[in-house]
Amino acid sequence: MPSLYLIRHGRTEWNRLWRIQGDLDVPLDEEGRRQAGALAKALEAVPLRAVYASPMQRAVETASAIAAGHSLPLQLDPRLKERNWGQYQGMRREEAALAYAEAEQDLRTDPRSARPPGGESFIELTERAEAALRAIAAQEEGAAAVVCHGGTIVAGLMALLGLDSWPRTRFVIDNASISLLDVAPDGRVVTHYINRCDHLA
Repeated sequence: MPSLYLIRHGRTEWNRLWRIQGDLDVPLDEEGRRQAGALAKALEAVPLRAVYASPMQRAVETASAIAAGHSLPLQLDPRLKERNWGQYQGMRREEAALAYAEAEQDLRTDPRSARPPGGESFIELTERAEAALRAIAAQEEGAAAVVCHGGTIVAGLMALLGLDSWPRTRFVIDNASISLLDVAPDGRVVTHYINRCDHLA
C-alpha cells in the first residue's frame, strides 16, 4: 500500500508575519531553511521511492533537501500549489476583511464555494489537491514524500478521509510538519499521524 508523507514547506518571512501567501512565490527564511534540513535528517531512514513538490519556491527549497538525501529527482506538480487567494495575497486576514468586506461576508456565508476577489474557492483547491494525491498514490508502490502547503494538505486530507461536511474539519498543519497516510488502490486510507513536528525540536 503506497505511503504518502505529506509535508508542509518550511517557514517563510510571510508565515512569521501572518501574511497570506497564496500562490505568490515567497522563499524560505533562515528558520525555514533550518527546518528543511531537519526534515531531510528526519526522513533519512525512510525508504522513499519518490519526492514530489509544488512548483512554488518555498516547497521546492524544502523538497530539494529531502530529495538530495535520497539521491532522488524532484517531481513537480502544479496541482499541489497553495490556494490562490487573489487580492487577499500579501495582506493579513484582518486587513483583507476590512478591505474586501463584501467578499469576506461571502466567504463566511459560503466558505466552500465563495472565492476571494480574483482567487480560488476551497472546492477548487480540494478537487486539484485530491486529484494530485490520488494520482501519486496510484503510481507509487512504496513511500513518497509530497511537499506542498498548509491549505493544500488540509484540503487533501479532508478529501481523502471523506470529511466533506461544513463547517469544515480544521487540521493544524504547521510549517515543516509531516502527516503520514497509507492510500490503498481501492481508495481506503489509513492515517498514521497528522502534523508531526518532533523532528524540529
